[in-house]
Amino acid sequence: MTEQAVVKSLRLPSLSISGFRGLDNLEIDRLGRVTLIAGRNGTGKTTVLDAVRIFAERGHVSSLLAVLTRNEEVAEHVGVDDKPFDIVSFEALFHGRTPVLGSTVAVGPSGSSKSGLRLELVPGDPRTMKPGGRLRRDTNTRHPDLKVSFDDFEGHIPMLFDLERQMWGGNSRWSSRSRFDDKDWPDSLNYCSLGPGLLDNWELDKLWGEITLTSNEPLAIRALRFASDLGIEDLAVVPGANRHSDRRVVVRLKSGQRVPLRSLGDGAARLFSTAIALGSASNGFLLIDEAENGIHHSLQQEYWGFVLKTAEANNVQVIATTHSWDCISGFAAAAREHHSSEAVFFRLERDDCGVSVVDYGEEDLDVATAQGTEVR
Repeated sequence: MTEQAVVKSLRLPSLSISGFRGLDNLEIDRLGRVTLIAGRNGTGKTTVLDAVRIFAERGHVSSLLAVLTRNEEVAEHVGVDDKPFDIVSFEALFHGRTPVLGSTVAVGPSGSSKSGLRLELVPGDPRTMKPGGRLRRDTNTRHPDLKVSFDDFEGHIPMLFDLERQMWGGNSRWSSRSRFDDKDWPDSLNYCSLGPGLLDNWELDKLWGEITLTSNEPLAIRALRFASDLGIEDLAVVPGANRHSDRRVVVRLKSGQRVPLRSLGDGAARLFSTAIALGSASNGFLLIDEAENGIHHSLQQEYWGFVLKTAEANNVQVIATTHSWDCISGFAAAAREHHSSEAVFFRLERDDCGVSVVDYGEEDLDVATAQGTEVR
C-alpha cells in the first residue's frame, strides 16, 4: 500500500494535542498504520495515548474518568454530616491543572479543526449536582461545566462529579452518583488499550468473546505459537476454580496437557492479549503502553511483524510507546523485512519550550539502529 493510500485509510493520519494534561501544544505531522513512540520519562508518551483514547470515545465521561482515576486524580471532600466523599479532579485534564473559564483541550488531526474533539470550561447550570448527590439550585453559585464538542455535537458534564466507592463482589469499583444526559452522545470509535500491565481475566474473556467464531480467532493461536516452544495446539476460556472466580484462558499443548495460559509466562499472556485486541479493534485503534513488556528481545522482530501484518489486514491503527532499545530495533527490522511504509517511529523531547517531536524516517531509523545510535 502506498503512503498516500495508508494516510487516507487512517482515522488519525496526524495528531494535534493542545492544553491536555502535560502537553501544552504538540503537533505530530504524521502517524502510521503502526506508530512507535519513544522518549524519556515525563515527556508525554502515555499522555498521547490518553489523548487518542478520549478522541476515540468522543470525550465521553467514561474515557475521562478512566484517565483521571488511573492517575488517582480524585480529591476527597467532606460533605453532609462530615461524611467524606470523592470528587474527580476534572481540572487535571487541563494543562497546568488550574484552568479558568474558557480554558480548552483540543485533540484531532493536525492542521484541521474538523473531526476534532474539544473540551472547554464554561459556566455551569445552576442546577448542577451538589456534593452528596443533591441538585444545587443556588443561582448565585455556579460551578463550571465541561463542554464537550465534536463536529456538530455538544454535551455538558458537571465539574462537580461525585464518585462513591462501592464494593461489588469483593472488588473495588468506581461508580458515579452524578448524572448527565448522554443519550445523544456520538458513538465511540472502536479501540482497545493494553499495558503497561497484563489484562485481567475478565478483560481477556471479553475480548476473546468478541473474536470467537470469526476469521480473527486463529490470530491468538498464531501469536502464541511463536511465544512458546511447547507446541500450543488450541485454547479456550473456561470457568475458574469456583463459581465466584474469574474465567481463565487454558491452552492445550502438543503433549495433550491443558495448562493455564498465565503459567506459560507474561510473554504468552501479552502476545495473546495483543492478538485478540488486534482482532477486536477492527477499523479502530489499538493503544499499547510500554509495548516491550513481557516480550523477549529475541521475539521483538517477529512480534512487530505480526502486528504490522495484522493491523493492515484488520484496518487497525496501532499507537505504542516504549523505553526499550530491543523493541525499537525489532520494530525497525520488522518494517524493513516487510517493506512497510506503514511503520512510523518518533521520539518525544521536552525542554523549557515544551515537548517537541523528532521524526525518524525509515532510512534514518535503519542507520540509527545499525550504528547503535541512542534514539530512546
